[in-house]
Order: sequence, then structure tokens, then C-alpha cells
Amino acid sequence: MPTEVHGVLTVERLRLAGANVVVASGDLDLATVRRLRWALDSVAPGSGPLVLDLSGVSFFGSVGVAALLETARRARAFRIDFRLTCSDAVTRVLEQAGVQGEFTLFESRSHALAHAE
Repeated sequence: MPTEVHGVLTVERLRLAGANVVVASGDLDLATVRRLRWALDSVAPGSGPLVLDLSGVSFFGSVGVAALLETARRARAFRIDFRLTCSDAVTRVLEQAGVQGEFTLFESRSHALAHAE
């Protein structure tokens, strides 16, 4: 029987097309959310749009919803243009939680970057 590995999340910060891009892949849960929060919180106000690419996230728990809502709140407070692209798993959870309207969703990172330019 294969061993399942849970709680693995890779987070990468990039600067593309004048935007701050945070790319996350893997499981976004209680064990990994701090890694994502750190990357998102390190984006300085006035440094350009923030594009969060969650298209590689395979598991998205309620702590992920809370992290996104906090990021959206912070972005509004600091007038950061916050753009989000999601995997089907993330989109489903946002819809089930009734919070997808809190975010500007794009079908891909390239679409989000084109809008952020």
C-alpha cells in the first residue's frame, strides 16, 4: 500500500509583469497555511498588484478560506489590487463557503497578469 503524504505545500514568490505573484501548489491546510500567509504578508503596499495562483492546490481546507479572506481584507485596506486564480478544488470550497464573490477570480495566471498590467 502506498504511503500518502499530507501537509505538503510549496510556495514561490515571483515578480512578473509588474505584479507580485505568489504561486502555491499542494495541500493548503492547518499544517501549511503559515507558509502561504508569510508569503502573502510580505507583499509591501505600493509594490504593485498581487496575483495569487492557487491553480496547483489539490486540497483546500477552511484555514485556506480564512487566509484568503484576510488577504482580501488586507489588500483592500492597503489598496493592493488582489487577483486570484484557483484550482477546481479551491473554487468548489469558495463556492460552498459562499465567499467567491469576495475575490476577483481569473481562469489563469496569464489572464490575471494581463489584467494587472
